[in-house]
Amino acid sequence: MLPEHKCDRKEDWSKIAERRGNGPILRENSLKLLANSTMCVFQWNKSRYRCFCCKEPFSDINMLKQHTNNTHTLENIKKKIILQQNRLVKVEVSSLYCKICNHPSHNLGDLRDHLTTHDITFDLKEDLLVPFKIETNLQCQICSENFTVFRLLNMHMNKHYQKQVCHICGAAFSNLVFLNLHKTRSHRPLRCKECDEQFNNKIDKKHHEMNVHNIKYERKLRFPCPYCSDRFFQENFRVLHLVEKHGLPKPDHKCLVCEKSFVTKSLCNNHMKNVHMKEKNHECDVCHNLFYTKSDVARHRVTHTGEKRFSCTLCSNLFATKDSLRRHMKRTHVGMH
Repeated sequence: MLPEHKCDRKEDWSKIAERRGNGPILRENSLKLLANSTMCVFQWNKSRYRCFCCKEPFSDINMLKQHTNNTHTLENIKKKIILQQNRLVKVEVSSLYCKICNHPSHNLGDLRDHLTTHDITFDLKEDLLVPFKIETNLQCQICSENFTVFRLLNMHMNKHYQKQVCHICGAAFSNLVFLNLHKTRSHRPLRCKECDEQFNNKIDKKHHEMNVHNIKYERKLRFPCPYCSDRFFQENFRVLHLVEKHGLPKPDHKCLVCEKSFVTKSLCNNHMKNVHMKEKNHECDVCHNLFYTKSDVARHRVTHTGEKRFSCTLCSNLFATKDSLRRHMKRTHVGMH
């Protein structure tokens, strides 16, 4: 069982901060909040909530809470937080109470202020905890934006906790995992396994391997069905599967502008940004024009390279994009395919 104690050792934090930065203070503040409240630490990986200490997977956050309280101590959690080297820690705070007097708190700030009434001190108003309310709803605890699935909320929180910065391009991330993924994807030279040719990005490497070496790629099935063994490479396909095979009601996310409907909130948001807001944040490195998605940039870049990678199966003409090949098929070979 997690012990209920104050975890408020007297330390000269100013001297520690001079030697080692604010990391030890943030860890200590986090442990004080954890030790004296009902919040639960957790991880998220492969579409499952996972125990912070032993990584056992759970589909239900309440089962994870019971497991953590019955299996792991605060000392186990403390050791893991120290080993993580100042990475941010996810905590579930739907039912947030003080363990000393059972006083309820709405958020981590309220809890921190309340604990000072019990003579628990905080040298900084900061910690390593990222709050989630999963029991009640999937709402961002910083800006109140709502989400239909935890994966999208988890990605969204990256906007609010930008404490890990890439020294190459200055991009900021909520934790070292996201930062290291970014470095791997964006800044590590990519080489073809067949001929050792080097590429600047995954898209160019993939196109090279598919067209030059005829390598086949299978889409990753990242979205498991909670009721059967089926998996899907897109969230909307999983939603349709749940509707058709398991009888769940079909979600209806309506666009506020044109009233089109979508089965997922993310599809609806993408529609809003692409069609109505015209949000363009991805830049072509050649002409610096802006586009909505990275794939839009990739399709556009062939106008600079002149590369034609798409071949018509009926007349062998070459085209720069799938769209231009599709238009050619409709105009030239209508009724023949």
